[in-house]
Amino acid sequence: MELGNWIKQEREKRDLTQASVSDGIGLSQGTISLWENNKSIPSIVDLYKIAACFGMKSLQEIPFDKLEIKKGDGLIMESLSLYELPTCDSVKTFEGKTYKLKGFMGIEQSSGEVEHVSELYYRTRTVVTNNCVVAKRKNVNDELQKIKGKKLKAK
Repeated sequence: MELGNWIKQEREKRDLTQASVSDGIGLSQGTISLWENNKSIPSIVDLYKIAACFGMKSLQEIPFDKLEIKKGDGLIMESLSLYELPTCDSVKTFEGKTYKLKGFMGIEQSSGEVEHVSELYYRTRTVVTNNCVVAKRKNVNDELQKIKGKKLKAK
């Protein structure tokens, strides 16, 4: 499902109009219409406002793993879902730690510390599979975006 269709579906499920959503998040009704028609995409800050307007407590309640984010005809972003993470080899967090993934567990390479994948997912900066970077995010509040596999350089 496309993000705009999801926004419209969630708005209608709550019997909200575009005008009431725009009032609730402080943007124009035209902006809401552009999002719902997949002509424009909301920023991460606007997505947070939308989630709050829909009564959600965090961005984690938005089903990014089931959404395609498109603008017009082109795919803008495809998220790597929490459910896909255990199939990857390792992750590097924003704190600079590298965890080797073993199913739903991550083992930190230098300390041996063990964490559940769900705890690592929201702190992950880079995801690696078969010595290729397959997903990354620039900022902590961004979604983990799939990228074309980019081979890691040997040190």
